[in-house]
Amino acid sequence: MKKSVHTIIRPLRRHAIALGVSSMLGAFGASAQALPQVLVNATLEEPYAPSHASVGGKTPVRLIDVPQSVTVFSAQRIQDQNLLTLGELLQQAPGVSVRPFDGANPDYNARGFSLESSYDGIPVTFGGSGTQEFELAMFERVEVLRGPAGVTQGNGNPGGLINFVRKRGLRDRHVSAAASVGSWNNRRVELDAGGALNEAGTLRARAVATFNDRDYFFQRAHDRKWLGYLALDADIAPGTVLSASFARQVDNLRAPYQGLPAYLDGGFLDVPRETSTAPGWNRFAWSTNESSLELAHKMNSGWELRARAIHRTVDKFYKDGFPSTGVTRTGMTVPYNQRASALDFQRTSGDLFASGPFALFGRTHTATVGYNYDTRLSSSVSTTYAQAPRVDIRQPDRVPEPQAPTRMTGSDSQVTQSGVYAQTRLSLADAFTLALGARASNYRNENRAIAPSPVTQFATTMRERGEVTPSAALLWHVNRTPNAEVNAYVSYADIFAAQTAMDANRRVLDPRVGGQVELGVKGNFLGGRLTASGAMFNTRERNRALATGVADVFSPSGEVEVRGVEFEVGGRPVASLNLSAGYTWLSTEYGTHPTLEGTNWSTSEPKHSLKLYARWQPAWMQQAFIGGGVVANSAMLGGGVTGLREGSGYAIANAQLGYALGSNASITLSVNNLFDRNYYSRVGGLNSYNTVGDPRNVLLSVRGSY
Repeated sequence: MKKSVHTIIRPLRRHAIALGVSSMLGAFGASAQALPQVLVNATLEEPYAPSHASVGGKTPVRLIDVPQSVTVFSAQRIQDQNLLTLGELLQQAPGVSVRPFDGANPDYNARGFSLESSYDGIPVTFGGSGTQEFELAMFERVEVLRGPAGVTQGNGNPGGLINFVRKRGLRDRHVSAAASVGSWNNRRVELDAGGALNEAGTLRARAVATFNDRDYFFQRAHDRKWLGYLALDADIAPGTVLSASFARQVDNLRAPYQGLPAYLDGGFLDVPRETSTAPGWNRFAWSTNESSLELAHKMNSGWELRARAIHRTVDKFYKDGFPSTGVTRTGMTVPYNQRASALDFQRTSGDLFASGPFALFGRTHTATVGYNYDTRLSSSVSTTYAQAPRVDIRQPDRVPEPQAPTRMTGSDSQVTQSGVYAQTRLSLADAFTLALGARASNYRNENRAIAPSPVTQFATTMRERGEVTPSAALLWHVNRTPNAEVNAYVSYADIFAAQTAMDANRRVLDPRVGGQVELGVKGNFLGGRLTASGAMFNTRERNRALATGVADVFSPSGEVEVRGVEFEVGGRPVASLNLSAGYTWLSTEYGTHPTLEGTNWSTSEPKHSLKLYARWQPAWMQQAFIGGGVVANSAMLGGGVTGLREGSGYAIANAQLGYALGSNASITLSVNNLFDRNYYSRVGGLNSYNTVGDPRNVLLSVRGSY
């Protein structure tokens, strides 16, 4: 079932011909003389106030000119905060909620919806929540956009988009290494090296490797994970760069933590914080491979052409036992459900676009036109075992590992999406820019049964053709001086999210549709060293599937509204201080609903959230530095019961102390949950997902480079 990396170009080539891309290339060919070099190295910028981002578009645009809320995590900030995983990074992103899922891979939400993903601008379906991502060590930066990104993304939730920008080959030699030890036997090493492979610097490489072996604060859990990444970039002609990369990550997690059950009367368990109900034989395992290719060509005219493709395979296995329901306050015993599943997942995605400036009515504008394609095939075999007899949840190892299945099923699910898109930024006057975009998407969902189930042919369960997703924004350049620049904007972005639920006639419901209006202001101050932004947004989504009372029959009559306000400040206001701060107020309500109209519908996101981090190194301290921050959320109900099982608001403080061992080495002590706050990071149901947040823990890291 696995595809060769070479096959990732074939569907792109076929669809590109259908679009007439070859004629477009010919039209630009006259400009391809004595072309400038295409640079792929990251530009130097303020680590806490990055100047550009490509999320929501295809080429880097100044953040102040992006008419939506965007946060960029540079490699320097990721290193400063010791952010190792995507979950740790998104905990620091304003307006983003991180919910523990299986102990290793959280769910991510913003503005009431889950986040989508793209890789170097290549959109993917079902990318973010609940799936394992590569460690952050292989990425140069991570860009987080809040709100819909339908023009480049197509089908997807309107909560936002995570764009991963991978590391590229380096022209100058660089080697860095880090080693960490911490609480719960946490041990980690990292190596990052790169440089030119020939004297002319036309062939460049980058290699990253990490290894992590650790326990957790909860009982019996252990994780061992490693990552290897290699990137090559070659100047194959003037103005033309060919890039390739390969990554492999393997992760084996024993006794994963899926939170605690609750009492049958709805209350939280009264047990020690480290209690886990997972038997020691529970196991989750992932093996992920990803290959990528990119061909970039830049012309004297300022136009650039890029063709990108990725192919990812994931082998996932889990076998676990977990409480089937809540427990009584006296007995603390409960039967255990037991299951296993093997998943073979593969994705082929690609993106082809042209972008550059053009002149019209005496002014210079920019345009981007392109096409992308994504297909995702998931094959799974699931096993169900007989329910284990009642066991005290405080002694889960008394649950024997099952061997004889009672039921086995197999299924394939294939989702294919493609679309053409266009974006333009029109300079109406010195003070005003009009940004327009649109996409026409095709989307198909197919399913079939495979062995050990009776084998069937693929059946299309949902199909959309030519679904148009527009966007528009007006930017007002309020002020432009060497030390300060302020833009105000109003933007609209459309929503397109396919559904699989069916009506009484067994027809798939129309997609969820709607739109977001955002009004905001962004500013660069102190010569670009400090950025600030504020935004108000309103999102309405309709056609949501609502149960009719008849089994498996739904009507497209649901509607929700999301309103909110965000503020964000970041940068280096003085030479000794780097900082990032963000605040979000969020309201989510049912609109049209037979019983819940006017009530909160996204119960796992706080109404108020605050994210702060600062790193201070004054001149009088010479080589020492101090860092720290706070993540604070108001109360969340989650899957709990009002007045009985609710997650109270909390503020978690983190601190760092460090010392620079010369110009190329440092040692840092990080303390997380500094005041050892006891809180629930997620509130779930009666049998699971009542998840206790990490107690106080420390990590000592040594990093050096040359």
